Amino acid sequence: MAESRQYLRIGLMGVDYLLPNSTSYVIEKRETLEINDAPGALIAAWQATPTGRAPAYSVDANLNPLSRHAWQRAVFFQAGGRTLGLVADELQLLAREDVRVEPFIPPGPALTPAGHLINGAWVRAGQAPVLVFEPGALADYLTQLEGTA
Repeated sequence: MAESRQYLRIGLMGVDYLLPNSTSYVIEKRETLEINDAPGALIAAWQATPTGRAPAYSVDANLNPLSRHAWQRAVFFQAGGRTLGLVADELQLLAREDVRVEPFIPPGPALTPAGHLINGAWVRAGQAPVLVFEPGALADYLTQLEGTA
């Protein structure tokens, strides 16, 4: 598991997001996972766990479902007693002292019963803001996507 004093930068097709340091997560290389080669599959891979398999979902930069195969790592995180993953183009651990996250609530209704997908933003001069995931809401969102696929 990652050290609790770090954030995880997740790169999805040129857009960065952060996973907060309050979440337990594991980074897996593609070659250690069971790849799902089915055409159009939302679940890109599976991680073997002591209690079964955990899915790693594939989404685009806007978090819309997208079956893609050009990824090298997946991050698996725990939320609500379950383990879910997200395939990524890039993953980078960032020290807590290097990241200053400001609270942020997106306008409009929440997309999941757990609330908004985003609960903060890292804003730096001259760079695009990096949105911070709310892990429970992200887990609900990914599970909802699976139900609609």
